[in-house]
Amino acid sequence: MNTVGIIAEYNPFHTGHAYHIRKAKEASGADHVVVVMSPDFVQRGEPALFDKYTRARMALLCGADLVLELPVCYATGSAEYFAEGAVTLLSRLGVIDALCFGAEHADPQLFARVASVLAEEPPAYTGKLREQLRLGMTFPQARSEALVSCLARSANESADICQFLGTPNNILGIEYCKALQRLRSSIQPLPVLRQSSRFDSADLDGPGCSALALRRGIAEDRPDELLLRYIPENCRALFLHGKKYAVTSEELLPFLLQKLLACDSYDSVFDLSPELSDRIRSLRYACVGKTYAQIVASLKTRQLTEARVRRALLHLILDIKANDIHAFQADGTIYYAKVLGMRRDAAPLLHELKNSCTVPFLTKPSHAHRALKGNAARMWQQDLFASHLYRSIQSVSAHTEFRSEYEITPLIL
Repeated sequence: MNTVGIIAEYNPFHTGHAYHIRKAKEASGADHVVVVMSPDFVQRGEPALFDKYTRARMALLCGADLVLELPVCYATGSAEYFAEGAVTLLSRLGVIDALCFGAEHADPQLFARVASVLAEEPPAYTGKLREQLRLGMTFPQARSEALVSCLARSANESADICQFLGTPNNILGIEYCKALQRLRSSIQPLPVLRQSSRFDSADLDGPGCSALALRRGIAEDRPDELLLRYIPENCRALFLHGKKYAVTSEELLPFLLQKLLACDSYDSVFDLSPELSDRIRSLRYACVGKTYAQIVASLKTRQLTEARVRRALLHLILDIKANDIHAFQADGTIYYAKVLGMRRDAAPLLHELKNSCTVPFLTKPSHAHRALKGNAARMWQQDLFASHLYRSIQSVSAHTEFRSEYEITPLIL
């Protein structure tokens, strides 16, 4: 049996994602598709627009056989942490033959070359990286310059590599390949060309659109008939339902202010540098009365990107500590595979997983208390808190009954 893995956020799910699932199965010749999906918070340092079960159902309706939840500490980390957690989870399953990801370039050899430099960190790379950081570049800019310096053999190749490193999808693909190399995994990376619009395009007037365009379209209350053009037909009712209960960063504001006013030091928070900690401490009282977006803007600097600030603030809210991540990485990275949903006709896949998965395969939250101890239990508690916080926001804003994670069973289609 051949199985392909996909790592995704689906924030929100659209026709480009449905195309990717079909293309992944076609390009890999796979019998089954396993998706590792972000939970209720995503890598941009924001709440997912739609809850994780709505997004998982849409994926299952469009060809996925099994959807697993990526622990929130990795889902909200930088590209490197995001990839490390997701790739490790796929590897722990023991059934994945290929990892298919969308990219602006589909050259596996170039992905492998860049990933090798990042995995091995030769002196030429680390020296150039330090030099660029001393010049005041952000880490992503400095890393790009160092990679070009190590890999380019001509001016034309330098331009090509710069372009290759210029999109988040390619950067994520590189991180997936790096994680596979470091794990010495037998999973084969399989990049496929994206068919929708650019990742950063906010246009809603072409044959395809980005998730960013849909998020902005919802925020701007664009007509449903316009948005639904980019949603698979069998998911449109789910999209309209999810849109009613969408969660945004602004709804995190009370939780952020409580943390800002209650703490005198933020140094222990994951992804929160001493520089940002000092900046938050000096500006925290000035944050009162501002919107969430205004707070992020006030903390942003030339070296601290908006995405970095958003992730740090979210980790502060979710109480994710740097020591937690270091302990997890030193102790196996991933401790369980939590099921969000599955298809009934994927029974052969589930049977194989039970024999090959090297971590507990959780279909009921109640099983976690018996199966998880120590660091694993800490990771699980982070996931529970994040899910319950998200669902409490939905419950208050939409005046709906709150349901805990223990009251929700995995989707079966």
